[in-house]
Amino acid sequence: MKGSIFHKMQTSTCWIVCLVLLGVYLFVALRPGVWLRDAFLYRQADGSFSGKDAYAAYTLQLSGTESEAEAVFTLDGETRHYRIEVKDSAEVKLYQDGALIFAGSALGDPGDAILWREDDGGLADEVKVIVNGEYQKDDLWPSCGWLYNVAVGGRRETRGSVAFLLPMGALALLLFLDLRFPLLFWNLRHGLEVSGGEPTDWYYSMQRMGRITDIVGIFVLAALSFALH
Repeated sequence: MKGSIFHKMQTSTCWIVCLVLLGVYLFVALRPGVWLRDAFLYRQADGSFSGKDAYAAYTLQLSGTESEAEAVFTLDGETRHYRIEVKDSAEVKLYQDGALIFAGSALGDPGDAILWREDDGGLADEVKVIVNGEYQKDDLWPSCGWLYNVAVGGRRETRGSVAFLLPMGALALLLFLDLRFPLLFWNLRHGLEVSGGEPTDWYYSMQRMGRITDIVGIFVLAALSFALH
């Protein structure tokens, strides 16, 4: 009787922990923000965005309208001011600290548009070659296209991918069933083959290993959902 009560308490505790972790995961995964390369800038209570990666810490403040927006971007304490002017929903001019750095057009839906220069018809942002996998400081500043899509287009993203919830939920369900009904999978596999038999110590050991594998799998999938974007 005591063993049964203890097992039920174990199962209830495990289930409560899973629900708490799910709530924390959903809060972190679905909290709005925007990706800047491999850094995710979370939206803060004051409307600004902040985040960091292995190279620097970033802060972004936005203001203005769809026709004229301003962005203040800080990289490890150094700040640059940007102003984006938009005419006829396509003609774009972008200024950095008062100096014109881009004049051209935006093709595509705001938030996912591509900027083209008016002087030579080339892309606003050239493809940068990263040497030995290391970014230089000048490569860490936001591109013209990124600023336009975030400040004018209103691009907002989430860090986690809800597509991972399905396999995570499947592993959590298997874990719950195994804890709630310890002999369920034994009966499903051997119930019609054995009469009066009991699982061996080997089976119980493999059962514990399976539970640990389920838990590790859930955390691995959660980490992958944050890493892929």
